[in-house]
Amino acid sequence: MASDVIRIRDLGVECTIGINPDERDRVQPLVVQVELAMDLAVAGRSAAIADTCNYDRVADEVAALLRFRRYRLLESAAEELSAMLLAVHPGLVGRGVRLRLDKPEALRGRAAAASVQVRRRPDDFPRYHGPSRFGAVEVVLETAEAKLYLLHVGLGATITAHHDPQAHRDSRARGIEWHVRGELLRGGTRFVGLASMLWSGGEANDYVNTGAAVATVFCCDVLNVPEDRSERP
Repeated sequence: MASDVIRIRDLGVECTIGINPDERDRVQPLVVQVELAMDLAVAGRSAAIADTCNYDRVADEVAALLRFRRYRLLESAAEELSAMLLAVHPGLVGRGVRLRLDKPEALRGRAAAASVQVRRRPDDFPRYHGPSRFGAVEVVLETAEAKLYLLHVGLGATITAHHDPQAHRDSRARGIEWHVRGELLRGGTRFVGLASMLWSGGEANDYVNTGAAVATVFCCDVLNVPEDRSERP
C-alpha cells in the first residue's frame, strides 16, 4: 500500500448538481478535495512528469466531468469521478483515490455545507473488454445514467463511428471524450491534452492512430436520462 499521496485542496467547480427543480435550472458551486495514492519515489528521482500524476491535468479532468454530467446526487458524482481517475491514471495504487465533495448551497442558513466522501481502489471497479476491429473498448463503469469507458485504438487503426448506434438514434444522448495517451488525429487534427470533445445524438467522431503505440481516449456517454427542461446537448 503506497504511503505517498498527491492532494488537490478546495477545487471549486460551478456545475449543475442536485435533485430539486430549482437546482436543475442553474449552476452552483461544488468544492472538491482529491487525494491520489501512488509511489512518488520514481518521480522524485527522475524529475519527469510522466512518472507521476500531473495535478493540473487531474483538476481539469474532474472539472470537465462535473460540468458535463449534470449530476443529481453527490454520491453519483463521487463514484464516477473515482472510476474515471483510476482508469486514466493507472499509476494509482493501494488506497487508490479519496474524494470529498462539498455542496455549500445544500443547506442554506442551516449548515456551511453538505458533503460526501469516498475512497475507492482499482479493484472496486472491475472492467471488461470488448474486442473491436480498431482495438478494444474497455468499460470502466456503468451507472443508472452513464457509461464510462476507454477506447484503445490500435497501431495504424481508424475509428469512423464508434458510439453505440442507440446513442445516435436518441437526440437526448450526450457524450464527452478526451485524449489520454498516444498519438491520434480527430477529424484530421492532432488530438492532444484535455481538448475535451462533446457530442450529441446523431454525431459520430473519427480517430486515426498515427503513433507507434496503442492510443487511448476516455469517454462518458449519457443515455436515457429523464428529461429536465434545462437539458442541453
